[in-house]
Amino acid sequence: MQISFFAKVVLFLTLCCISDLSVKNNIMRKVTNRANRAKKV
Repeated sequence: MQISFFAKVVLFLTLCCISDLSVKNNIMRKVTNRANRAKKV
């Protein structure tokens, strides 16, 4: 039971980290796109 619980916690944490990274990447892309547009104008 303890091993499976630990595995679930690790999977949950990794999923949270991955989702957090993907969100940060999306925000960075939006910011860079806005900066590029501003530079072009």
